[in-house]
Amino acid sequence: AGRRRKLAQMKGPDAMIELIRSAQAAGHKADYVLFDSWFSSPSQLVTLKNLDLDAIAMIKKSSKVRYEFNGEKLSIKKIYGLCKKSRGRSKYLLSVDVMVGKDQLITARIVCVRNKKNKKDWIAFICTDTSLTPEEIIRIYGKRWGIMPISA
Repeated sequence: AGRRRKLAQMKGPDAMIELIRSAQAAGHKADYVLFDSWFSSPSQLVTLKNLDLDAIAMIKKSSKVRYEFNGEKLSIKKIYGLCKKSRGRSKYLLSVDVMVGKDQLITARIVCVRNKKNKKDWIAFICTDTSLTPEEIIRIYGKRWGIMPISA
């Protein structure tokens, strides 16, 4: 009960890391950690990489969060605006490699796709496993929606 109370008092991102450490200590293995934009700060991505885990996450279109792209620290909106988009029936609009983090930099791939709810809008994902293709990143992140809790 004490451990649960301690977790409940932690901030969400810190609790997530603590729960992942507990799962690893119990012998659980994972190919990727999937999460939404609320947890996808650069520090979370670096922490997960230090735990030998790769992450795939949706990212916020915030001007406060910056990624190193072509030697400059830029927001996702700036990166999206600077890059040429895929045309035609491509599954994604943009795929670029960036550096993420402050004190410790790691490589990551950002993939932008059309928002199905608003065709003029776009959504961005980040993946710390740069060996994955943009299509694989989209497919794996899509599994996040297939994970449903089992009700008793």
